[in-house]
Amino acid sequence: MELDEVLDKVGRFGKFQVINYTLIGITILLSSVYSLSYIFTAGDLEYRCFIPECEDLKTTSFNPEWLKNAVPFEDGPSRCLRYSFSNISFTNGNSCSAETFDKERQIGCHSWVYNGEESTIVNEWDITCDENQWKITLVGTVNNIGQFIGYPVAGYFSDRWGRKTALVACTVLAGLMGLARSLAWSYESFLVFEFLDPVVGSGIYTSGFTLSLELVNGKGRVLGGTLIPVFYAVGEVILGGVTWWLENWRYMLRIFYAPALLCISFHWLVPESVRWLITKGKKKEAKEIILKVAKTNKIDLSEEFLTKFEMTSLLEGKSSDSEKKSKTVKEVLCQVIHSKILLLRVLSCSFCWTTITFVFFGLSLTSVSVGENKYTSFILAALIELPAYVVVYLTMDRYGRKFTHSSSLILSGISCISFAFIPIDLDWLRMIAFLTGKFAITIAFTVVYVYTAELFPTELRQSLLGVCAMFGRIGSIIAPQTPLLERYLESLPLLLLVECLYSLVFCLLHLPETLNLELPDTVEEAEAIGKS
Repeated sequence: MELDEVLDKVGRFGKFQVINYTLIGITILLSSVYSLSYIFTAGDLEYRCFIPECEDLKTTSFNPEWLKNAVPFEDGPSRCLRYSFSNISFTNGNSCSAETFDKERQIGCHSWVYNGEESTIVNEWDITCDENQWKITLVGTVNNIGQFIGYPVAGYFSDRWGRKTALVACTVLAGLMGLARSLAWSYESFLVFEFLDPVVGSGIYTSGFTLSLELVNGKGRVLGGTLIPVFYAVGEVILGGVTWWLENWRYMLRIFYAPALLCISFHWLVPESVRWLITKGKKKEAKEIILKVAKTNKIDLSEEFLTKFEMTSLLEGKSSDSEKKSKTVKEVLCQVIHSKILLLRVLSCSFCWTTITFVFFGLSLTSVSVGENKYTSFILAALIELPAYVVVYLTMDRYGRKFTHSSSLILSGISCISFAFIPIDLDWLRMIAFLTGKFAITIAFTVVYVYTAELFPTELRQSLLGVCAMFGRIGSIIAPQTPLLERYLESLPLLLLVECLYSLVFCLLHLPETLNLELPDTVEEAEAIGKS
């Protein structure tokens, strides 16, 4: 009797799964905010030079009548240059007239006036002008470097001590780091906590996703794998809305990170993965959870079923063997390294992850500069993910993982290259191309999570998923730097297309189809995928 048969007996996707998917979904919602909050905490602002000869910082307006006399204009006032104050004395009573400034001599600013009430680290510590632009883009890169380090650590922790333990620990620790970041006293201290937050919190999504996937049988994996990203998209929408309402980066962080501390209660509310318990030989705990699932879903289990369940190799044979052999993580890792099939699979998945995260996060970052209102553009880019998840649900079980994955990459590439050639004045057409690209890459991102999890054995699933996600962060590390790269390379969307196509070819060549296959529990079972 296989575990999928047991799960099918007690309910494919019943009340028990709904309750626990909701609880796990709360942590996924928080993780989306934690992954993307830097878009707003380090968001660029509209500003100009402060002119002390003409205004007071407490009473000034952003665009006074005399402003064109004092600063150069090109599609708005210059952000970092002003005209030198003339030494000639005038007696006409207007100290800010055109004659007051020497327009032949431009000088740099020493302080700035910001448009609007929005508060980010830009006006908190006056991180302005081109020479400091790298400090803004560095925030996103540091965040993703933290995730790069945190993913494999969280993966090992999850495989060693359990999915639930990793999920709760990562969420609570991320909450503490986020609250500390909201109290940052300098740019440097902010950057330190921006790094530590994802180091401890990057395992929220992978642990939650793996735990949720192992709560259901094979037929429920597509639905389960689709529901979890929905919570991620909802988190993005809430992030955009709350930030728009508050317009204060410190308050925003406190509102989103404080609830993470309450997730410590999930240690008692959320069950551990039955698959993980079985691979660790913890058959008693596994049986208790199976019985709890049956009770919650109102399924009567006969004595014959329970006897068969207890005597099956699922608990007695496989567990006892695992206890006798007592394979260590090091031994299993060595087995993976010596397996050309799994090693090539890890490399292929890692390459796909790198490409997809580069495009996905690159488009998320670009969203705040596509439309007139950065908040509505960001929210639209998040909302377009929801129909993408519906498409995933409808196509993955019908057409398979490989077809859904590759076709979405092609569509994303076409959309990116189209966006590059659409005239700037056609805002509506550019927005359609942009949203289509985000829609397609969301499909690819969702598929690659389910696909990767299905390709690796239970005993190392979280660790290898963490490795792939870690390499995927190379793409998201580069993505925040795209605003700087566009200054030197205007055809950046063309590179996105090329990456999508290379990823597609790599994926098709080396990855087997996993449609209608059971999750492999051992390295041998994982190697057998695609051979029959």
